[in-house]
Amino acid sequence: MLIWFDAVTAKEPLLFDAIAKELEKEGHEVFFTCREYDYVSSLFELLGRKVEVFGKHGGKTLYGKLIAGNERIKLLAEYINNLDKKPDYHICFGCPESTRVAFGLGIPVININDSPHAWAVAKLTVPLSKYLVYSGCIKEEEWLKLGAVKEQLCPYNGIDEVAWLKSFEPNEEVLSLLGLSKEDHFIVARPEESSAAYMLDDNITSSTYLDVILDELLKTYKGKVVVFPRYQKQKELLQERYEEKIIVPPKAVDTLSLYYYADLCITGGATMARESAAIGTPAISYFPRELDVLKYISETGIPLYNEYTISDAIKRAKELLSSKNIKDKLRQKTKSILSQMESPIDKVIELIKN
Repeated sequence: MLIWFDAVTAKEPLLFDAIAKELEKEGHEVFFTCREYDYVSSLFELLGRKVEVFGKHGGKTLYGKLIAGNERIKLLAEYINNLDKKPDYHICFGCPESTRVAFGLGIPVININDSPHAWAVAKLTVPLSKYLVYSGCIKEEEWLKLGAVKEQLCPYNGIDEVAWLKSFEPNEEVLSLLGLSKEDHFIVARPEESSAAYMLDDNITSSTYLDVILDELLKTYKGKVVVFPRYQKQKELLQERYEEKIIVPPKAVDTLSLYYYADLCITGGATMARESAAIGTPAISYFPRELDVLKYISETGIPLYNEYTISDAIKRAKELLSSKNIKDKLRQKTKSILSQMESPIDKVIELIKN
C-alpha cells in the first residue's frame, strides 16, 4: 500500500517516522508532507526523511487561519491528485487541511489524536476520519460530543511517546552542537502556545509567562537555558531579554537526547514535558487547563508535574532543581512504566492490515 502522512506540529515527525518504519517493514511505501511552521520541516531533515512542504501557519487570527487553511487545502489537493498512484490511507494528527483533501479524494483517514481540548480541530477532522486512534485515558464521550461515532473509536492503553521512546538511546552529539557538554547544567524550556485556536480566548500576546518563570529561576540557577520558541516574536523577545543566558537552536536538534542530559524541562505546552518525563528527566507543564493525558501520565509515576499557576510552576521548578541525583532515581522506574504501555503503532498497523 501507499501511505500518506501529513505533519503540522513538531511532535508529529517523530511519531510518524516511528509508524512509517514499521509500515516499511511490512512492505508498504510511505511519503510525507508538512506545513512551514516551528521546527517541523527541519525535524524531518534530522530524521533523514524527505518531506514536501505545503502552506504555512495562519497566525493568531481566525481569519488568518481560515485563509491559510484554504490555501493549503488547494496546494495539497493538487499535489495528491497528480500523484501517479492514489494513496491507500492518509495518517495525520488531527490536521483539518489534509483530512479534508483525503476525504474529498476518497482516501480513508486514520486520525491519531489525544487533544479533544482542541475542539475546533477535532470538529473539522473527526467526522471525516475512518478511524480515530487515541489514548484510552480519554473518555470516549469526549470524542462523541465532537462528532465521532463509536465505530471510529480505536483506543489503546498507552501514550503516543511509547512509539518512539521504547528503543531510545541518548547521543551526546547534540550537546556539542549547542556549545554544551555533559558536565554543564541546563534547563530545556518552551513558551506557552499563543496562537492556537484553542488558546485565542486567553489573550496571550507574548512569552510573558515563561519570562516570569525564568526571571525567578535565573536568580539562583547558574546553568544555561535551551529555549525552543514557537513563533518569531517569542524568539526575538527572549533573545533580547536573556542574551547569552539562553541558547536558541536555529533548527531542529535531537531533543530527546537533550532532555536526557538536562536538569529539568519546563513548558507552557504538553509535548516537550511529556517526552522529557517519559525519558526520566523531571518536567513541568504550566498549561493552564487540566488535560486527561497529562493527568494520566503524572498518575502513572512518570515525573511529569502539572502546575496550573505560574507561582506553583516556579515553586516546583526550584524544588526539583535542588534535588540531588533525582534523575538517576527516576530513570529506571520510568523505563519500566513505559515498557508496560501499548504503542499507537500497533493499533495503526492492525487497522491497515484488517
